[in-house]
Amino acid sequence: MCGRGGLDYSWQTVYRYLDIPGEPPSGGMSAYNVAPSSRRGGEIHWTRLPVVLDGDSGREIRTMIWPLIPPWLKGDLPKFSTANCRSEPDQPFSQTVAKKPSFRNAWRRARRCLVPFSWFYEWDQRTQPKQPWRVMPASAPLLILAGLWERSPSARGESRESFTLVTTGPNRLLTKIGHHRAPVVLDADQWSTWLSGDETAAESVVRPPADGALTAEPVTRRVNNPGYQGDDLRPVCRA
Repeated sequence: MCGRGGLDYSWQTVYRYLDIPGEPPSGGMSAYNVAPSSRRGGEIHWTRLPVVLDGDSGREIRTMIWPLIPPWLKGDLPKFSTANCRSEPDQPFSQTVAKKPSFRNAWRRARRCLVPFSWFYEWDQRTQPKQPWRVMPASAPLLILAGLWERSPSARGESRESFTLVTTGPNRLLTKIGHHRAPVVLDADQWSTWLSGDETAAESVVRPPADGALTAEPVTRRVNNPGYQGDDLRPVCRA
């Protein structure tokens, strides 16, 4: 799964890399340990992240809740995990995503999005305690992950937008560090296909990350705490 990550980028980088029209705002995102919204201490701690959609005048950024909140849900946050939408490399979406009640409406309505991350974390399942790893792009300025988004009413009747990350099987790097799943990492020539292609075309880009596209390094186990945001989680060399 991909349930934790980091954002460390300027809006200028996002606008330029993703070819978003308009003048980027100043500043950017800086959060070294991002987890989906969750209930802690009797309260919901919301996580809202930027995602990219196809708009009327080109690509646009919207802020959405992570994880996806199904439109039929009664309540504010699912009690089951919808941070990831699991696909399988050897099975069609009609047998996986399209059959899952939480995600099939988003898939059928072609509610697809791009989710920029600087890195994501995975844990080596073979070690005790599990060793966390930071997985980053080998050369690209950002990881662009495939997502599905949904619109649903809140308990107060307000419209809200939320998203999930599509996952698939691992590449050699993730297998090497002891993890059996991977987010779908899209190359630049796949972005438009995922955002606006038909179902067959969009499904064709859902595959494990290319070997050589990612790099990984071990990080402190303090990242296990979703609230930890120490500078030691920031890579030494970032553009």
